[in-house]
Order: sequence, then structure tokens, then C-alpha cells
Amino acid sequence: MAALDDLIKLIQDDDLRGRLKAEFDKLRRRKKFGLVFESHVEEACKPIYPALTELDDVSRAPDSDLWHVLIEAENFHALQLLKYLYAGKVDCIYIDPPYNTGARDWKYNNDYVDATDTFRHSKWLSMMERRLVLAKELLSDSGAIFISIDDNEQATLKLLCDDVFGASNFVSSLPWQSRQSLQNDTDLSINHEFIVVYAKKRRMKDRRLKPSNADRWHSIKEFAFNPLPIDESKFSNPDDDPRGAWKADPFDAPNVRPNLTYPITNPNTSEIFLPPKGRCWRVSPEKFAALLADERIVFGKTGKTKPQLKVFLSEQKFLGTVPNSWFDAESYGTATEGTKLLQKIFGDEKTFATPKPPRLIEKILRMATNKPDALIVDFFAGSGTTLHAVNLLNALDGGKRRCILVTNNEVSDAEEKSLRKQGLTPADDAWQALGIARHVTWARTRCSIEGHDINGTPLKGNYLGTDLAMADGFKSNAIFFKLTYLERDDVALGRSFKELLPVLWLKAGGIGKCPTLDTEEPFKIFAANKFAVLLDERRFKEFAEALRVEEEVETIFIATGSKATLNKMRELLNVPRAVRLYGDYLKHFRAKEVTR
Repeated sequence: MAALDDLIKLIQDDDLRGRLKAEFDKLRRRKKFGLVFESHVEEACKPIYPALTELDDVSRAPDSDLWHVLIEAENFHALQLLKYLYAGKVDCIYIDPPYNTGARDWKYNNDYVDATDTFRHSKWLSMMERRLVLAKELLSDSGAIFISIDDNEQATLKLLCDDVFGASNFVSSLPWQSRQSLQNDTDLSINHEFIVVYAKKRRMKDRRLKPSNADRWHSIKEFAFNPLPIDESKFSNPDDDPRGAWKADPFDAPNVRPNLTYPITNPNTSEIFLPPKGRCWRVSPEKFAALLADERIVFGKTGKTKPQLKVFLSEQKFLGTVPNSWFDAESYGTATEGTKLLQKIFGDEKTFATPKPPRLIEKILRMATNKPDALIVDFFAGSGTTLHAVNLLNALDGGKRRCILVTNNEVSDAEEKSLRKQGLTPADDAWQALGIARHVTWARTRCSIEGHDINGTPLKGNYLGTDLAMADGFKSNAIFFKLTYLERDDVALGRSFKELLPVLWLKAGGIGKCPTLDTEEPFKIFAANKFAVLLDERRFKEFAEALRVEEEVETIFIATGSKATLNKMRELLNVPRAVRLYGDYLKHFRAKEVTR
């Protein structure tokens, strides 16, 4: 509609312009069901040909092939690149987008959006829609996206996600107790935020697999929450039951069913019990008799307590605990906890206003990913909590999850004003050094992996709820890239191989340390990274001979204009995967505006 306003202004006839404007204003005022918003043009949506330039890396696991990635970029452009690399392969996306509070906390087309902007909500929805469309394409069939949000846009985000992901793939809007202290300067203390969850494909009926069917878990192609670990401290064995530790669960349940409402007699005391009002027993009289004979019914220490059911740890340990939809502060951490952790790294410097606690993301990942080598993406990376949480979870359970973060390198509103007063521009090094990607996200990543603050002092204390010392850091590797832009003709003519090498490394799996190129040759085999590149198809015979020595190569990139040639070469080389240079890349990034 904003575009129509501009078109109406172009009409020369005053009478016609006035009549059209009046009719258009009537349409604007009409109420419509569902989500209706202005679709705004975004400068970031122009076609691009992206590459990656390495800025830094940190390695504390030299024997590991696993590398996390941070990309400094406008996140729409980064998502276009990630779609080329990982369409249908991402297991979990967590994002913490701007909440659109009106407090100038985000930009649209290089301008801050504040409460006076009449198109504030439609700009936010336009921005989110384009990114969520791409995010959906990244997710695997068993993947899900978790979006932190507050009341400013929670309702509209739900409607938008219904549209993008499909209402049937809505999982939940999880309330998170983000703070415990009361806010006394208002009539209502807002102590919660939301985490909106959508699946790529929602499994409507959760299958709790038995141990004998555990191998089927990885074949499930729809999303469902994983159970959380059992709290073993709640189990004991006061009667020395040979079946091991147990806990007493209620034997009554909500509802009143006549066949489940009957008197139960304690055989030791003759005490008689009926279900509480409005409830009934969990099983029929016949099943109760069998449980009693199996010594699975207890009546408390005195024998006067209503019947309870023995639940054995050995039976529950595999199934785990069903996650609760209420994310309480004690279990998931608070915003204050996230802030205190950043203060350990950065001191008193206020680097980021609302960091999430790693415990929150770590538990989300436990519930959302069912394989130890899951791929996790966060394209509103902020202070870098998601990568921090992935490292924490990997350290706790020995997993090999890989994380890709994306954030821009913007400075805060106050810092921008100060820098401009000094005559500096975003191109200046001093400005760049204060941007969030370099000053916060990467600094936190390096410090958390190496176990020290920004001054090199070892971090104090353990990660909450664990015995992991922060000073020990993590056995982990991470690399920091800046997204750059290429000219299409340079790519088509093969002039940009060096700049595209990190992209090829990621497309081949991001295995091992990202290779560099000193000299360009007709072909190159990166054995440690399990991929090889043929830049001159006339040298195929030499390439094939060299490749036979390297049995570990899994992906080949071949510069050829013919798909048939590519397929024939792949067959002759007997390599699992072949990618055409540079045609596949150019075809992918030829796309214009993202639409559905």
C-alpha cells in the first residue's frame, strides 16, 4: 500500500488524484481477518553473488574436523548463501530477532525504526517474512525453528509463521520466565517472554520409543520433542526393592469414569480409599490387583496415605522426562544470568542489552535435536549465545553438533552518533572494531573457547548446573568470515576461485580447517577437507590419476558448462558427490525477490 500511495501522488489530475485517494483510504480502514500488512521493498533483497573472506579463527581441537562458523553479514544475504550450501540440511534454527519495541533497536533500509514510524509493524513483518521463507528451506524434514519474542510482536509473528510454515506445523508458544525479580515501577511486572516453535513437518502423535526400538529414532522424518534426562535425585530405594531405585507417582488421575472409580483397601491396615473428588484411579480393578500383587502399590510410611504407584528408575531412564511447556527460570536461566555471563567476559562494559543465558539454548537443543552431529543455525546471532550453548552441550554429552552464526557488524545508536561526531564512517577501522560481530560475537566466541575474559584473565566459576569450569574453555574450533560480493562476469569467467574457496569448503561439509590458496593450478586436491576441484576439464586425466591416491575425497567441484560431462566424470571417478562450477552457483544466485 505504501507503493500505491507513491503512485497516486504521480497522478496529475487533482480531482482524479483526490477521488482515488479517498477510495483508497476507505479500503485501508476496512477490517480484514488474519494478517494484513504493507509489503515494503528492502534494499537487501537485490541479487548478489556472495563470497567469504576469513577474518580470524580459534582452534583448541586440532585433531577434530568440526569447525563452527561465524559470518559477518546482512542476514538476508547470508541466508541466500546458506540456502545454496545447506537447503534441507539444518536440524534446528534458533533466532532472537529484534522485538520491535519502538526503542530504535533495529534498522530497516539503513534507518532506525522507532515508535513514531507508522509502518513500524509492517516493516518488521516484511523483514521477518523474507528471512523466514529462506529459513524454512534450510530446515530438514525433522527440523524446527525456535523464535524468541515478546508481546510487541508475538501475536503477529504467530500469524506470519502460520502463513510461512503452515498452521499444522505449529508446535507451541513457550513462555519463558526471563526474570525473577519484580518490577516495582509499574502496575504489572512483565516477567516472561515467548519462544515460538514451528516444525518443518510436525509429528502430531509423539511416539515414545522403547529401548528395543531405539534404532528407529533416527529414521523418523518429522519433528517431535526429545525427552529430557531423568532427575535421578528423585529416586530412592527405602524398602530395598531388588528392582532398584523408585519414586512414588500419584495413582489417581483427572476425570470421573465409573469403571475406574472403586474402593481400594490397604491389605496391611484395612484402610479404605476412594479417588479424590473429580478424579478416578488410573487403571481398572483387575489391573490394580495385578500391580498390588507385583508389589508396585505403596500406601506411605504409615499405611494411611492414598495409594501410589512405584515407578522404577530403570524403566524411566530411557524414556526420560517429557518437557514442560513452561520454561521456568530455575531450570532454563534468566536474562540476568545471560548478562552476568557476558560481564565475566567483558567486565562492566555494556556490550549487549538482552543476552540469552546459554542454559536456555542448551536445553532447547537437547529437546530439538536427536542426533549428536546436528547442524544448528542462528541468523540473528547477537552476542553469540547459541554457539556458546552448542559448545556447552557438546562438552556435556560428547556430541559433535556444528553451529553457524550470522550477525551484522552494526554499532549501537549511541556509538554511531559518537563515531559520526568524530568524522568516522562505517568503512573506517575504528568503526568496524566497535561493531557487534567483531567486538562482541567473535570476542565472546574466542574467549569462551579459550576460557578467559577479553583481557586474558581466566574465567571464574562453573557453568550453572554443571561441573564444567569456565576457565577450561572448550575443545572446539571456530572460524570468522566476512561475507563479500563478487561480480557475476568474474565468476562466470573463472576469475573468482580464490574468493569462492571458503564457500566450496562449506558446501563440501566444512571438514577440517578452511584451506587457503597460494597459487592457482588446473586442479587442486584438498585431502584433509575431503574435496577436490578441477578448474580445467581438459586436465581430467591428470586429475583422475591424482585423485585415485586420495581415497578420502567425498566431493568434487568441476568447472564445466555441461551437466552431462559432470555426471560422466563423477561416474568415472566414483566419487559420491559432484558439483558444477560455476554454473550451479550462478543459477542459484540469479534469483530476485524471495516469494512464496
